[in-house]
Amino acid sequence: MQKLVMILAMMGAAASAVTCVRAELNPDIPTIDATAQAAKAAEQAGDLARLHKSFANAAADYQKALRYDPKNSSLYNKLGIVELKLNDQRSARKNFNLAIKCDGRNALALNNLGALELVQRRYKQAIRDLKQALALDESSASAHLNIAEAWMSLGQVDRAITEYSRALELDADILTSSEDGVLAQFRTPEQEARIDYLIAKAYAQRGNLDGALDYLERAKTKHYPNLADVYSDREFAQLWADPRLTKIVKR
Repeated sequence: MQKLVMILAMMGAAASAVTCVRAELNPDIPTIDATAQAAKAAEQAGDLARLHKSFANAAADYQKALRYDPKNSSLYNKLGIVELKLNDQRSARKNFNLAIKCDGRNALALNNLGALELVQRRYKQAIRDLKQALALDESSASAHLNIAEAWMSLGQVDRAITEYSRALELDADILTSSEDGVLAQFRTPEQEARIDYLIAKAYAQRGNLDGALDYLERAKTKHYPNLADVYSDREFAQLWADPRLTKIVKR
């Protein structure tokens, strides 16, 4: 009898083992590894679509990845970026906020939410979020540039100039950087003209007069409204008697 019980127990264990193996091989019951792999594959497809500026496809791929990995802060941020490209600001705001909810230390998402608020002229909210982004990553040139524009829009010129200068110190080519990444940067022709003038001032301060004249010409081409300040900003004093300057800006 005891032997019979042991045989039956062994048969039951074997049946259970077969059931487990069948469950693991069943494609309708994904394992943790399979789910992670599916999420990664969809994310990579989205990255590739975004690189080729196929933003609608990228959004669909990121949404698919999020169905496998619904707490992934980076994915929500990437989805928000492509929604901005598709001019779906409402969805972008929602997903930047979800990225921050999943990870309160996601400086990229905080910067991107701030950039979106700049576009929507919510300057005080933009400053709040951009300050948080900079508290997490002070070396973000884009966040400095974005908060500079927010301060300028609120009439806080000195604060804006300080932030513009810091952005240029961190990345002198910030205005020519690619916009295909996961970082949103507020950019307007007026802002670019202002930056050109600031670069000219920085060159003049360092004694690079040719560089200063070059960027003053760029600022003029972009219709910088305060170009006449060149004759009151002491940084340009070495150029005041230079006839090349008067060809760009008349006294």
